Amino acid sequence: MALARAVQLEPVRLREIIGEGVDWATRTDRDTLGTGIDHLDRALEGGLSTGVLCEFVVPRPSSGGQTLLLHLLEAMRRERRFAALVDGANSFDPQTAPPIVLEHLLWIRCSSAKQALEAADAVLRDENFGMTLVDLRDCDLRSLRRTRSTDWYRLQRLAGKSGMVLGIFTPRSMIPSAQIRVKLTGRISARQSDAALSEVAKGLEVEVLRLRKQEMRDFPQMIKAG
Repeated sequence: MALARAVQLEPVRLREIIGEGVDWATRTDRDTLGTGIDHLDRALEGGLSTGVLCEFVVPRPSSGGQTLLLHLLEAMRRERRFAALVDGANSFDPQTAPPIVLEHLLWIRCSSAKQALEAADAVLRDENFGMTLVDLRDCDLRSLRRTRSTDWYRLQRLAGKSGMVLGIFTPRSMIPSAQIRVKLTGRISARQSDAALSEVAKGLEVEVLRLRKQEMRDFPQMIKAG
């Protein structure tokens, strides 16, 4: 059997098409937010990129989804920026979070996945936040599966425009527009859950299923006259 071989064609650069006479904006990479979980940050090549949609797949309540969520909120607090938590099933317990994290958090309590996605749409249009987390883990799975792909792509576009960190927690892989997808594959025991948050995080088992870190490409800023 012949083995398939991937052939990558050299792309034509925009500079070559347009030519001279153009002032080019400086190329800048997107910012990266470290999660505070060392092995996850290494797997993500530094952390979560801003302006992209990140899906966190949490198949079981004991997989460590709450630990990851709290670490992300703490990471945003270290950046001295506000975060929004869109709670799709009104299941977040603020007593599980350090009080200092709550000072930088807007908690939006919803009763359905549809309501949560509408709330996320509104928050992503607000420039006062550095991160939006959408927790859909406890939402009705049938309702989630009925979510139109256009709704997911709209959230992705809004994240790109806002430059926020957008993380959506789901019970199954289901977001076609996710540029980063991380699955929590392990199981945290009751004994582990009683430890400090930083110690629990060390036991998280993760698998990066998709990693597409986007960055701004060369873009013509102004065409010179003459």
